[in-house]
Amino acid sequence: LQWPLQNSTAGKDISASAGWDILNSANDIIVAVVDTGIRYTHEDLAANMWRNPDEVPNNNFDDDGNGVIDDVYGINAINGSGNPMDDGDHGTHVAGIIGAVGNNGKGITGVAWNVQLMACKFIASDGFGLTSDAVSAIDYAIDQGADVINASFGGAGYSSALFAAIQRARAAGIIFVAAAGNE
Repeated sequence: LQWPLQNSTAGKDISASAGWDILNSANDIIVAVVDTGIRYTHEDLAANMWRNPDEVPNNNFDDDGNGVIDDVYGINAINGSGNPMDDGDHGTHVAGIIGAVGNNGKGITGVAWNVQLMACKFIASDGFGLTSDAVSAIDYAIDQGADVINASFGGAGYSSALFAAIQRARAAGIIFVAAAGNE
């Protein structure tokens, strides 16, 4: 049912089943989804959500001293809070493709069945986000030790600030992935 993962047309999928026979878990990899947030309560994503090890949930205190209160699953760069709940659906959709729990008989299967998904919200429910908030989200991912940053968003044009943030991520050894279909 997930055509791009495996289908009967040679060369038109990623041969996921063959790959899963070799490895289906990346539980030590943190993938920051810089997008509309992630619905971190979703039954196919909750088990794979990254959890900030230095933050105590729901105590209304910045335990890790990073300037964000209760950032257990990531950051909402729009309002500077620790609640990156998705209100636009795109980030949850992207997170599912990356890392929906696999082989559990529910919903879909992500490319990685077991991975740590960090929610970095900078796009609002209307589909728009500020470049400055995208930069904040990327910097948060860098500071929190992401291994991969997924950036499935477009924009109005070149931004030197965004380019510099991407360069900081690369200098930190982070793989930066951008969607080919976006502007």
